[in-house]
Parts: sequence; structure tokens; C-alpha cells
Amino acid sequence: MIILKNKKWRHVFILIGILLFLCCACALGRTDVDNPPSTVDQNGVDSEDQKDHSETPSSNDNDESNENSTDASSQQDVPTMNNATTSKIEPEKTQPVATKPFWQSETTRLTNNLVSIASAGQKDYKENGAKKGWMSKNGVLYSYYEDKYITTDILVSDGYLESGLKSSDYKILLINGSDLAAVEGATVSADSMDFGVFAATKQSNRYLIASPSGKIGTISEESFDNLLAKYSQNNGNIVRLSSASAEYERILNYISLFEGRFDEYYVREIRMDNKHAVVVFSNRKNTSNIKEYILENENNFWEVVFPNAQSEYYPITTINRYIPNLNLKLLPSYTLASWRGNIFQEQGGTVAALFSAKAISSASEVSYQCATAACAYAVLTNGDRYVCYSENGIWKAKYVTSDYQARKFLLEKTGIDYGFLILDD
Repeated sequence: MIILKNKKWRHVFILIGILLFLCCACALGRTDVDNPPSTVDQNGVDSEDQKDHSETPSSNDNDESNENSTDASSQQDVPTMNNATTSKIEPEKTQPVATKPFWQSETTRLTNNLVSIASAGQKDYKENGAKKGWMSKNGVLYSYYEDKYITTDILVSDGYLESGLKSSDYKILLINGSDLAAVEGATVSADSMDFGVFAATKQSNRYLIASPSGKIGTISEESFDNLLAKYSQNNGNIVRLSSASAEYERILNYISLFEGRFDEYYVREIRMDNKHAVVVFSNRKNTSNIKEYILENENNFWEVVFPNAQSEYYPITTINRYIPNLNLKLLPSYTLASWRGNIFQEQGGTVAALFSAKAISSASEVSYQCATAACAYAVLTNGDRYVCYSENGIWKAKYVTSDYQARKFLLEKTGIDYGFLILDD
């Protein structure tokens, strides 16, 4: 009985062994089909490496087959490759990670250039502009004395900017930041609201603008043109008013209103265009106290907008800062501040010269006199006009028929414009 039972179990074990053998054989065959031998390309890289490692086995395989397949696969010898063939080849890096779009990178580059230009221009303007006669002409930084616009090349030659920028690509502006802030697309910081240097470049029919503090923004070409139009100095023809004209008296009346008293003036000259007037004058009590006022015409009413311009040693740059749309050709060629303390109401040499010329018999016959240490102009009670000058220590007098002739004579004689001495006819 025991033997029979042992034989029975022996057959069972034999059947189980046969079944296991068949299952293993099937599993090995399937593995060969699903996993063909790997091939190595000419570069020694296993083609299996080129597959996406996220691939998963087919869903048609049952769990038992997967388990058996895995067990069988683990038993296989996997060929190893040398270090040269197993090392991964990195692709060539032509762009940094998270590279910005090309146009944005170009804008950043241009903005950096604009900030550098604006900073250099502002520093040069503040340190040297007054002596050089730098000013805003139609909104663009300009040299009055040299009659040319300021470019990046000039800033480079002055030592304020590194070389390498093409001057024709950039405009250097001299405007009020508050005007720019009112334009759509522009954001101006508080420290850039005043009159100062900005830089601009054209970019696809728009203008990119920056200040020394950083990027301002991008505005349309139309807005850019309208902005600069505010600084236009084309205000019509410049004329010198005749003392017989009605406008001459109107302007003097507005000056009296500004000074708070009605006074009689000795006027040297009044020059005007359609927007502004420049008046050089003194009161009758003291001819040496010469003033220079600038008035602006708004709806046919004159208003003093810059009094005491005679105190400015650098009138071109200073006056332009406050009245950038003033045509500076209205200003006289002389600078009154440079004559401060050297203009006299009376000059003994003038009276001596007139006596020598037998133009007068008494000093009381001189109704107007204004002089420097070397030159003078006198008008007598009878209306005669004389230019007096010192030559080799001796004062001489020359009769002239008009203020124009007097001014021309002294200019040719001395090379200096003495228009501030000569009374307007």
C-alpha cells in the first residue's frame, strides 16, 4: 500500500516537472522574439540606446507570462561594452538654456547701448556743455558754436563713451522727461523727469528710448515726431523792431507791468520772431544797469518768461534749458555777464573827446552816454551821435549818422560788438 502511494506521487512529480519544463521553454522562445539581439552601429552605440526608455511591455501578456519572462530574462548573460561605447554623446550646445527670442535679445542689446549713450551724453553735457554751447535743437543735442549735432563719435572722442557704436543708428535727445512721460508707451522714472539727455533708436517704425536710469519704453514714430515738434525753433523770421513801431511800445509796456512800475527806458535793441522777443535796455536813471529780458507771445499777449538774462555767463546753454523752443539767434552776439563791473554811466574820456572834436561846449549837452574803459557812445541834446574810443591812450570822437553805423564802426575798429552801449534809434 505504501509503495503504491509512492508511485502515485512519483508520477505526479514527473508531470509537474514536465509542465515546468514546457513553460520554461515557451518563455524562452517568447523572450527571443520580443528581445532580438542588439545591434551596434558604426559609431559603437547600441541601437537599443536609441529607443525611448519609457516603453512598456504589451498589455496582451498575462501576469504569469510577464513573471516567467522576467525570470528567464534575468538569467541571460548580457554582453558588456567597453567604456568608449557606453559613454553618452552630448548634443552640441548652440543656445543656452531658456534662450530668449531673438528679437528680445536684440532689444536688450539696444537698450544697454542706449543707456550707455544717454549716460555718457548727460555727463558730457553737464560737465562741458555750457562752455561748448551745447543745446537742444528741435529736441536733439546740438553744438551751437560748432553748428553740428552731437553723435556717439563725439562722446567717444570726449572720453565719455566706448567706441564701437555706429553713430547713424542712434539719436541723442535733449528734452524734458515730463514731456516724454506724457507719450503713450513711455514710462519715465522720477529722476529723469527734468531737462536732460535721452537716447533713441528706430526699430520697426517705432522708437526705443532710454535714459541714463534705464529703459523708457517704445513709442510710435508719429509720437516721436510730435514729441520733437514741441522743441521746434522754427518760429518765423527774425526782425529788429523799429522804435517807431507800435509793437515796440507794446513790448516795453509788458516789461513795465512785469517790473511793477511804469518807467522810461533806454533801449539798445529789440529782436523778435513770431514767438519770442529779446529786449536789451536800461532805465534812464542809470545807463550802466543794462538788462536783458526774454518775452513770449501767447495769443498776442506778451509775457516775460526769462528776466535778467544779462546775468548768464553761458546764455546759450542756460536759456535753452528753460526755453528750449527759443530760436537762440534772437540773442545778441555779446554776453552782458562778461562785462559786469566794466560798464559805466559816465566816461571822462568821452567828454574830453567831444570837446576836442568841438562837438560840445558844455558837458550838459550830452543827453546820453554809456561806456567801457575803451569805448563809448554818446547822443547830444541836438540829436547828434558820436562814437568815442581810446587809441594809444588818447580819446577820439567820430560822428555817425545812425546806431547801425556806430555799431559797425566799433566792430571794425576793435573786433568787439559794443551793441549794448549804442542807443537804439
